[in-house]
Amino acid sequence: MVNEDILLLVGEINKSLEVLNDINALYDNYAAIFSQKDQRDIRDAVLLADILCNTYTCIETLLLRISRLFENHLDSEQWHKELLRKMHIEIPGIRKAVLSQETYELLDELRRFQHFKRYYYDFKYDWSRLDFLRNVYERVFPLVKNDMEEYVTFLMGQAQVKE
Repeated sequence: MVNEDILLLVGEINKSLEVLNDINALYDNYAAIFSQKDQRDIRDAVLLADILCNTYTCIETLLLRISRLFENHLDSEQWHKELLRKMHIEIPGIRKAVLSQETYELLDELRRFQHFKRYYYDFKYDWSRLDFLRNVYERVFPLVKNDMEEYVTFLMGQAQVKE
C-alpha cells in the first residue's frame, strides 16, 4: 500500500465529513419541526427520510473506499450488510476496526431503513418509526465523526506523516 493511496483516503474521509456536516446542518435547521407532533406533515417525513438515507449513503460510500484500500472482498449478494459488519472488525496486521460496536449497531438501523425506503413508494410514513430513527441519527452522528477522526489518526500513522 502506497502512502499516496492512504493520503488520498484521508482526503476522502475529510471530504465525506464535510458532506456529513452539511447534511447535519440541514437536519439541525428542521429538528424542532421534526419533533413537533402537531405541526409536522408529509413534507417533513420525506425530508427526514432523505436526510437519514443520505447520511447512511455518504457513510457507506466512505466505508466502501476504506474496504477497497484494505481488503476489497465483499459478497455481491449482501455487500451492504457485509461491508458494515466488516468495518467494526479489526484485521490484525492490516487495519484497525473503523467503527466502534455502538456505531456499528446504530448504523445498521439506518442501513435497514435505507434498504426499506429504496423499495417503499408510498408516502405514508410511520412517524413512530421516524422518531426512533431520529434518535438513532442524533446518537450516531457524533460517534461516526469520532470514529472517522480516530481512523484518520491511524491512517496518518500508517503513512508515517505528521498531520
